[in-house]
Amino acid sequence: MSIRNLFIFSFLSFACLTVSAQSSNKKLPIIKNGGYVIFEKNGHGLIASVENLGKLDFNEAIKACDSLQVDGFTDWRLPTKEEFELIHPKLNLKKVGGGSIFQSSWYWTSTEVDKQNAWTHNLQTGLQASYFKDFKCYVKAVRSF
Repeated sequence: MSIRNLFIFSFLSFACLTVSAQSSNKKLPIIKNGGYVIFEKNGHGLIASVENLGKLDFNEAIKACDSLQVDGFTDWRLPTKEEFELIHPKLNLKKVGGGSIFQSSWYWTSTEVDKQNAWTHNLQTGLQASYFKDFKCYVKAVRSF
């Protein structure tokens, strides 16, 4: 076996081991009360929708969350900037196996900066940034219980 082939074999073996080790860590939160349980304490907590509601501008995102009905629950809303900090460790795309570094993974939060801008959260990296409200971002709804 040549040095070059040995290098390629070693690299591919490492890559396979890394992928299989990462895939075993992909454990989603339990689903109840209409979505993923992000946080629960003493019978109260935060639920995040299982499905994304699409890629919408800020005003469309608020309307989509307000009109969402899942398993009889109608009290959905757009999460705050702080709530996305709780959502990220449970549903980040690196952990659950979605998206790529080149795919947009920005989600709207309900936290407004001013009349033209609101905060977004990147479920790939955990970064937060403000965008113009007419920009299209993904939408995930939450509800408290």
